[in-house]
Amino acid sequence: MHSTELGDVMARSPIATVTTDLQSDSGSVLWSLVQGEQLEFPVTLNFLSLADSSYAYEAVVMEAANVLGDATIPTLARPSGVNTKLVVRVPSYQGTYNAATTYAREDVVLLSSVYYKSISAGNINHTPPNSTYWDVYVPNKVYIQFPEQLSLTYSAHSPSLAAWTVQPTSVSPVYGFFELRITEPGGGIYTRTWKPMRGLVELLYSPTALVS
Repeated sequence: MHSTELGDVMARSPIATVTTDLQSDSGSVLWSLVQGEQLEFPVTLNFLSLADSSYAYEAVVMEAANVLGDATIPTLARPSGVNTKLVVRVPSYQGTYNAATTYAREDVVLLSSVYYKSISAGNINHTPPNSTYWDVYVPNKVYIQFPEQLSLTYSAHSPSLAAWTVQPTSVSPVYGFFELRITEPGGGIYTRTWKPMRGLVELLYSPTALVS
């Protein structure tokens, strides 16, 4: 029969006393835009080696419960507010480089264990790493696009985007809640979904966005 000496016994921590965070991140992000800017930002996904079209990508902005003239960051989403799905652009992965193939701008190829992205439309017979036609590329990137009309009171270019209830002033921005979600292809043992980026979108007052 096994016996336990008193010196071998270790005290256990209370279950609610947390000392180790097994799933952490580097914190929330802030996208600061002047109202009416239309910009695209690269995001590197460190948990993927290749971000291609087999994954599902979703980025959204939810209108926050902003108060006119109040620069305080809201803590709640606006009830029945505007929810916008952003475009997540993924460069087209074309596999191993083939000299007989005509490549479009932003196409990604693999050659000798190095990834390259085409920087010229109609790229043919220009073997990487010709810097006029190719850039060395890290293939675990996606590009998030913020449309010009996000939150604006008019929608001449993007009629599907509605105006936010509160607009920025010269002394107070408005905010939305942002999140990026990525889901891996089905068919495996367990389909994983990541949410690697959350935070705020800050929209600042812009005269050119208001003067037609």
